[in-house]
Amino acid sequence: MRKAVSVISAMLLILIMAVLISWQVRASQENDRERVDMSRLKLMIGENEVPVVWEENESTAALFEKAEDHSVTVDMSMYGGFEQVGPLGFDLPANDEQTTTSPGDIVLYSGNQIVVFYGSNSWAYTRLGRVDLDPQAMTDLLGGGDVTLDISVLGDADTQTYAVEDVVLNSGYSMPVIGLGTWTLSDDEAGESVYQALKTGMRLIDTARYYQCEKGVGEGLQRAIDEGIVSREEVFITSKIMPSDYDRAAQGIEDSLADLGVSYIDLMLIHQPGSSDEEVYRAMEEAVREGKVRSIGISNYYTPEAVDEVLSYAEILPAVIQNENHLYYQNRELQEYVKPYGIVIESWYPFGGRGHTQDHFGNETVMEIAGAHQKTPAQVILRWQVQSGYIAIPGSSNPEHIAENFNIFDFELSGEEMDRLDGLNRSERYENW
Repeated sequence: MRKAVSVISAMLLILIMAVLISWQVRASQENDRERVDMSRLKLMIGENEVPVVWEENESTAALFEKAEDHSVTVDMSMYGGFEQVGPLGFDLPANDEQTTTSPGDIVLYSGNQIVVFYGSNSWAYTRLGRVDLDPQAMTDLLGGGDVTLDISVLGDADTQTYAVEDVVLNSGYSMPVIGLGTWTLSDDEAGESVYQALKTGMRLIDTARYYQCEKGVGEGLQRAIDEGIVSREEVFITSKIMPSDYDRAAQGIEDSLADLGVSYIDLMLIHQPGSSDEEVYRAMEEAVREGKVRSIGISNYYTPEAVDEVLSYAEILPAVIQNENHLYYQNRELQEYVKPYGIVIESWYPFGGRGHTQDHFGNETVMEIAGAHQKTPAQVILRWQVQSGYIAIPGSSNPEHIAENFNIFDFELSGEEMDRLDGLNRSERYENW
């Protein structure tokens, strides 16, 4: 009897070990999938290479493996006036869910057919990714007749990026050139947007006491830290002292630190000129000495005279001036004036702001340059911003738009294109702050 029990125990032990090994293998496979660099998966539609934001799932990992062996060619056919469909010639893992698609979406249908949309539809699909072009560009690519897709994996030698380095401020600290603005976002929206931005790769977050969403910003930051996406030191946080706090500026800084849940703020700004600017600036300088703030600056100061007033009493130079700045209001004069002081101009409303965005996106010059680079108008405008020496903080609560705004480091505008965009300047502001 004891022998039989021993045999059964041994069999159970073997079974348990087999299960554990199976789990370890599965975990290893999952880790391998996580290490797949989806940015190397290239998609050609006809003769055009298109920018794609790929999903990170079992299906795309399997597609990557197939394309890594040899490129995958798919002959597509128009269907329904809103999509192109073609057989892969092999099966991929599928996890179909009822999905409403939009132009640019790439999905897997029935495990072995790839579908690219230039319209919309609702059906059970597995999402593979999204072509990062506007709806009209998708219609131009797919709406004129049958096309061929070619999916391949770029080698290290084939990849080319035009990364723009962080700006080194006159305070000695580095500041990213693209970030997320949080104006008009609620705490909940700000928390989710900050988390998504950090997950995408952004490392600059802009907020203010006046926005009333610093707690949400702090929650989004902490969520990303808890998940190992970033460390606090990797994220550059900007806030601003609001006018109603100008008579209690030191306490306003303490309030920002508490709501953000951080021990220091990377950049603190005077939100706009007021009656006690010098006292507010002195409070920020003291916060720098105490290690509560690393860099300081001003916002909504548009003339050399306004800057000179600050410089007349500043013991610590302002590192940044954050102003309305876009294609139609470029204010190069101020940028040139402050350059000898090492002061950088940061652009709020880089697309012109609410109510004016489509005017900028629909500009004929912007659209023509976007088409030439197979990029969106937003990406062209942001690329112009950083190549012009500005820092830009477009606001959004849409994860796709946040990712789009950050995806500007794989192309470069030519000198001629920069000149054409510079030529759009009208010296025209939309706000009077």
